[in-house]
Amino acid sequence: MATLRTRVREIANLEGFDLQVVMYGECVDECADGLPPYGFDRRLRGTATVAEWKALRFERSYPARACKVFYGDGTEAEVDAT
Repeated sequence: MATLRTRVREIANLEGFDLQVVMYGECVDECADGLPPYGFDRRLRGTATVAEWKALRFERSYPARACKVFYGDGTEAEVDAT
């Protein structure tokens, strides 16, 4: 299984944004069990929101994990579920 850093970089390269995995309320760079394969080979459509991406892709791929998504300038993308 790929390390957490490797998998996060693969997802970021595919989807076009940076992210960090959150465990126990803290962003982490490594975890003992890494992350299994992402399971997608194409970027989600450009009209999708951060909340949609998290629900459709991240949470389905990694149900025991959470993440934060960041814009290119390093600010966190707000999740508006409305």
